[in-house]
Amino acid sequence: MIFLTVGNWHKGFDRLVKAVDEFVGNGVITDHVTAQTGYGSYKPERLTAVDFCSPSEFRNLIAKAWLVISHAGMGTMMETVKQRKPIIVVPRRSALGEVSNDHQLATARQLESEGKVLAAYEVTELPDKIQEARDFMPAVGQGGQEIIRAVEAFIEQLQATKTQQG
Repeated sequence: MIFLTVGNWHKGFDRLVKAVDEFVGNGVITDHVTAQTGYGSYKPERLTAVDFCSPSEFRNLIAKAWLVISHAGMGTMMETVKQRKPIIVVPRRSALGEVSNDHQLATARQLESEGKVLAAYEVTELPDKIQEARDFMPAVGQGGQEIIRAVEAFIEQLQATKTQQG
């Protein structure tokens, strides 16, 4: 089973949910997919979907899955790595109106460089990343400080740009 989760951001993440639904529909993904779809407006036709789940249900779905596909949310990534499950993250992007800044890109790049996640920066990369995930085991160990530094540097860059523009 693949667990697709998009967190609880008020804008949802229809781009990711729709892509996975279409990949199931055209046979690219043959595994059963259970999805937590959040506040999105897209209603998948081929996935077992719930809007939200409790923290214990969330941990249980990760435990049952052989693979997690997710937004680049810290809670999801850390729980999945903790459970030693492969995870593919698809960062929300500000250019597409999915978030106000690209902090998820910075986080995904950092965790990808540490070997903790696989990252698909475009949904079209998912089929190849799913194949790669079959032989992927997230790295364990420290890394939280590097993530914090990467996010802090990104925020400082945003603030500097805003000051220059302001």
